[in-house]
Amino acid sequence: MTVYTKPHLSFADQVGLLKSRGLIIDNEAEAERLLSVIGYYRLSGYWYSYRRPLDGALRDDHFLEGTTFGQVVRLYDVDRRLKLQLLDALERIEIGIRVMIGFTLGRHGAYAHLDAANLDGRFTRSDGRHPSTYDRWLRKVLTAQTRSSEDFVLHFQHKYDGRLPVWVMTEILDFGAMSHLFQGLQFTDRNEIAARLGVLDRRGDGNGAALANWLRVLNYVRNVSAHHSRLWNRNLADQLAPSHLRPIPDLHHLTDHQVSHFRIYSTLCVVGFLLSRLGHGSNWAKEIRDLITSEIPACRRRLRELGFPAGWAAEKPWVG
Repeated sequence: MTVYTKPHLSFADQVGLLKSRGLIIDNEAEAERLLSVIGYYRLSGYWYSYRRPLDGALRDDHFLEGTTFGQVVRLYDVDRRLKLQLLDALERIEIGIRVMIGFTLGRHGAYAHLDAANLDGRFTRSDGRHPSTYDRWLRKVLTAQTRSSEDFVLHFQHKYDGRLPVWVMTEILDFGAMSHLFQGLQFTDRNEIAARLGVLDRRGDGNGAALANWLRVLNYVRNVSAHHSRLWNRNLADQLAPSHLRPIPDLHHLTDHQVSHFRIYSTLCVVGFLLSRLGHGSNWAKEIRDLITSEIPACRRRLRELGFPAGWAAEKPWVG
């Protein structure tokens, strides 16, 4: 085990270290200020791509010739703006699908989510030693309800028996809890919601398995963005399944071998597709397109580092 021995450095010393490794810093006072409010370690994830490559994927400590501190900070800011755009889109998707789940499950009864018979057996089944996925999900939801100070939750506590109808309960679900509930719906209910969103299989029927996969990926990306982690150049831990994309004309290009689902590009396409199906238009896609096409080259980086393939601008959702 290697012992960590690197010393604590003042912000001025951090600037000096970066300059000694070839990073061009014209305004040292401003660089110190930015390091003091963003952090050396956070920015290091963005300047890694600017370091000189070694054999394989490794890089040494010195920067490529001509690299400036301003380029690194600009790349950091592009990533920050991209995450804000994503969170805005994911909020609209989350709210739309919450409503669909509440409406669809609610046809089984106002308290359908409290009766395991209304849900998929794989979701509700226990092995006898551990709680089922449904039991764990319901425990978290009831805890969230108890802690909630929302007026509508207090209303049901004071006027009724405290139980929330399913179309009200969905309003307190976060993205993860919503995604788990969708996976726990009955097969026909999942497929019905998928069909409404245009998520279809090769027969043209709703593909609930595909939408479940998409929601897992979107929940992961949302967590990365909400926790202010680096999205730029990141290998996603959860990826879209290409087989689910092939039957959908607007997303068919994502099955091409040159598209890597480890990077954010294909997920951005799915977000744009879902927004359009929810009636939010193409303005979001235009804003993303304008951001990356103007800012990424200005940072001396390439769009393919985000997974953008050749010819992407002629594909949905980027073309009107």
